[in-house]
Amino acid sequence: MSTVEQTLTTTVSLNVVDARLDDAARRCRPLFASLGAVSLEASRTEVDGPRSGVNLDLTLTPAAPSASGGEAVRQVAAPLLERFRWGRGDLDVEESAAGHPTGFAAGRERTTDGVTPICVSICAVGDTAEEWWDPPEWLPADESVVSVRRRVRRLPAAASDDDVVARVHARLTAPDLDTAVVRCLPLLGRPDVWSVDLHPVTVDGGGVWGLALLLVLPLVEVSPQAPFGAGVDALAAEFGSLTGHLRRSPLGTWMVAAMEANRPLSEAPTVEALYVRTGIDPFDPGPVDRPVETREMVLRGRDEDGPDEAELTSAIEEALRDAVRVVLSVDVADPVADAAAIVRDVVGIDDEDIESISSETLADGRLRIVAHLGATLMSAEEVLRIVVASSELQPWESSLPESADGVATAEWHAPAGTDGIVRIELNAGYRLGLS
Repeated sequence: MSTVEQTLTTTVSLNVVDARLDDAARRCRPLFASLGAVSLEASRTEVDGPRSGVNLDLTLTPAAPSASGGEAVRQVAAPLLERFRWGRGDLDVEESAAGHPTGFAAGRERTTDGVTPICVSICAVGDTAEEWWDPPEWLPADESVVSVRRRVRRLPAAASDDDVVARVHARLTAPDLDTAVVRCLPLLGRPDVWSVDLHPVTVDGGGVWGLALLLVLPLVEVSPQAPFGAGVDALAAEFGSLTGHLRRSPLGTWMVAAMEANRPLSEAPTVEALYVRTGIDPFDPGPVDRPVETREMVLRGRDEDGPDEAELTSAIEEALRDAVRVVLSVDVADPVADAAAIVRDVVGIDDEDIESISSETLADGRLRIVAHLGATLMSAEEVLRIVVASSELQPWESSLPESADGVATAEWHAPAGTDGIVRIELNAGYRLGLS
C-alpha cells in the first residue's frame, strides 16, 4: 500500500442559499482560509431536488495524523465536529474496499449566514479515483486538434435531451484558492453555468489552477434545427476558439473546440478547450446520443400505457427517412482485413454510426468499400464541410454545393503512385441510400 493511497483527504459538503454560483462562492470565501480548503466543486441544485441554492464541496488536506487506521480518521474529523457542533456519535468510521479507513459525519444542520454544513467525508487519496473520468474514446487523439486530454472530475448537470452540455476547461495562476475564486467570478456569474471545479494542477504549490465549467444551454436557444449550429459556434468564438481549431463529429454527436496550445498563462482564466455533447456531460463514458430526435414523437390521445408501438415505430422510421444520410465510398489499392477500420479512419466516427458496409473488387483490381452512415440533423452541405475539414487526407479535389436533388458531394484522389487509399467519394443528402 503506497503512501499516497494512505494519505487522508477531507471533503466538507455545504448547501448555500444563493441561486448563482458566483454569489455562493462569495458567501463561502471566509471558509476557504479558516478550513484550509485547497479546492472546490459546486453545482446548482435541481429544481425538484430536496435542497435549493448551490451545493458546494470544499476539499481539505489535513495535517498528517499521529495515529493510523480508524483513529487517524477520528483525529482528522475532531476539529470539524467541534466547529459544526456535532458529536462523536455523528461520525461513522469504516473501511473501504481497498482496506483504507474512511469516515462520514452528518449531524444536526445549522445554518449560519446562509451556509449549512451538510456532511464531512474522509477517505484515502487512493479511494478518490472514481471521482474522475478519463478522456472519452470519441475524443480525437490528434494533439494538433485537441491539446487537452486530461482526466476530469465528475460534475453534476441537470440536463435533458433538449439541452446542449458544454465543458469549458481553463487554467489560471493564483497563490491560493481564495484568489483563484475571485479571478473566476466573472465566469461563475454566467446564467448558463451549472457546475464548477477549481483545483490546483500541481501539488508543489506552483500556483497553477485548473478550472472546469459545465454549461447547460437549452437546445432551442442554440439552434432550432441541430445541436451544433451557429449558436454553439458562437459559444466557441466567445471563449476564443479559432475556426481552424473547431472539430465536430460527422454525424453531429459531439464537438471539440481546442484553443491555441501555446497561450500564455495569466491571472485571468485562459480557456484551453471546449467540449460539447447533447443531453449529457461530454466526458461521461455513456453512449453518445444519436442526433435524430425521437422525444417529440410521443403520440397524443393515448392512455397511460403510452403510444401504440407500431405507430411510434412508424413515426421514428419516417423521421429517419427524412434525415440527412451519408454514403461513403473508399477505393483502396490492396485487400484489407478490416473495412470498418478504413471507414473510421477516413471519417472519424464510432462503429455504432456505421449502419452497413459492403465491398466489391473493381475491374482494375481495386477494392471499393461502400459504407452507409447514420442519420444526422445537419444539412447535407454542413456534413460535407465537417468531414472534409476533419479528414487527414487533404486537399479534396472537389466539393460541390448541395444540388437541386438535395445531395452534396465531395471527392478526394490520392497522388500518383500512392499505396493504400486511392480515392474517396462522399455523398450526403435526404433519404440517400434508402428505397
